[in-house]
Amino acid sequence: MFPRRGIIALVTTALALVLLFTFKTPATPVVGSTDGSGSTSGSTAIAEATPTPAATDSAAADPSATAAPTPDPTATTLATAVTVAGSTISTRYGDVAVQITIDSGKITHVQSLALPTGRHSGEISDVVAPILASEVLQAQSANIDIVSGATYTTEAYAESVQSAIDQAAQNGVSITG
Repeated sequence: MFPRRGIIALVTTALALVLLFTFKTPATPVVGSTDGSGSTSGSTAIAEATPTPAATDSAAADPSATAAPTPDPTATTLATAVTVAGSTISTRYGDVAVQITIDSGKITHVQSLALPTGRHSGEISDVVAPILASEVLQAQSANIDIVSGATYTTEAYAESVQSAIDQAAQNGVSITG
């Protein structure tokens, strides 16, 4: 007969494989700008997004355009996206740092700058990073649900997001919902 532990291990493995192959990462738009390496320098940073190429090209094509055109209140203006890196939070498994992008009063992008690494911790981080980012985008705040099996990482992630939101607010950028 097959030992009881073997049956449990087999069922658990099969369940894990099913969950792994049915997992879909959320599609989040990439808004904002970074320093080219995918992260901002230092533990906290704020950067404004660059204008779209179409906006830049139209100003360059018109030689009569001034360096600072007068805004037309009836015209649609481009919202400026702000990217803010939250504080790095240390956990017993490693550091956690998150960067958020706020555009038109909404969190539009969440990126992990640091997550626990290593054998098991790295595997967990790979799985929970898209879940946590999705939670933040859905909640539009740091008030997110704990991910089972990644409690320390989830709590540190939320703390780093809150730090980024607070820094944005200190610079006059708020989240409206």
